[in-house]
Amino acid sequence: MLTAIWAILIFCSLIFIHEFGHFTLAKLSSMTVHEFSIGMGPKIFGFKTKNTEYSLRIFPIGGYVKLEGEDGDSTDPDAFCNKSALKRFAVLFAGAFMNILLGFVIFMIIFSSVGSVTTNRVGAVMDNSAFFDARIKKDDVIVKMEGEKFSSRIYSYADISSFVMINGSDEAKITFKRGDKEFTKVISPKYMESEERTLFGFTPMNEQITIKNIFYHSFHRCFYVIKTVILSLWWLIAGIVPASDMSGPVGIVKEIGNAAKYGWQNVLSLAGLISVNLGVMNLLPIPALDGGRILFLLIEKIRGKKMNPEREGLINFIFFAILILLMIIITFGDIIKLF
Repeated sequence: MLTAIWAILIFCSLIFIHEFGHFTLAKLSSMTVHEFSIGMGPKIFGFKTKNTEYSLRIFPIGGYVKLEGEDGDSTDPDAFCNKSALKRFAVLFAGAFMNILLGFVIFMIIFSSVGSVTTNRVGAVMDNSAFFDARIKKDDVIVKMEGEKFSSRIYSYADISSFVMINGSDEAKITFKRGDKEFTKVISPKYMESEERTLFGFTPMNEQITIKNIFYHSFHRCFYVIKTVILSLWWLIAGIVPASDMSGPVGIVKEIGNAAKYGWQNVLSLAGLISVNLGVMNLLPIPALDGGRILFLLIEKIRGKKMNPEREGLINFIFFAILILLMIIITFGDIIKLF
């Protein structure tokens, strides 16, 4: 029951903030908004003020803002299709932006509550480890890690963890700062009998939380998630990661349940990750997604004239149907994993 409550709260919050972004920019641009809906399917309840209906629907797996002239021509001067390209872009971009902003705020709440954060500064080096052999010392700052599979600038310990997870036990070119000087060394992780695993052999330094580093670490956590999402998509396309590793709503609910066992901070952290993920995914240049509609806007600006609204609407509908089918397939896979 607790998992279900957390899942509904998270899904509804993420959907609400996304659609609220579209809705707010549409209203600020004086567009005609017919409906603001949270959820999909049959309506549970709703009410209407002036020209806009507000509704809550039974399935918390989506939502929408229904705009006049969004998928066709309209004679209404306040229709979406009759507004400037800049205003249409702002409305389309606002949903994803609000999800990324929500993730940033969630990470700020988490960092504010933990008292300290792990950094990219070396706190201690294990004897006879890879870092010990490379003469990396306490207070050195790891600034870049480069491997055959993955390379990354390092801003926090999360970046280091991500690199190690992806690069595995392969050697890495590591750039670190000692005072004002930078050094670069090629280092291979070493098997440590005391830990019974292969590692570089160091612990990061903790940093006390201040307002400045709350913003700093929250920003870089968002950046880290965005980078991971884009990288994961590339791996999926390149076949490095199997499609079976993808998760839909059922898989997400399972992860929420696992996180709930370890406290509210873990649940919030997962919610922040999902929110930023949702924002990035919605900006992909795929028709039916916000990014696809933004792509049509760019094509319109390049061509110097609007695309046929009915043709654009048909393309969006076809891709929406494909995305729904893909979601059904992924959900079916999630259900099979449960057994």
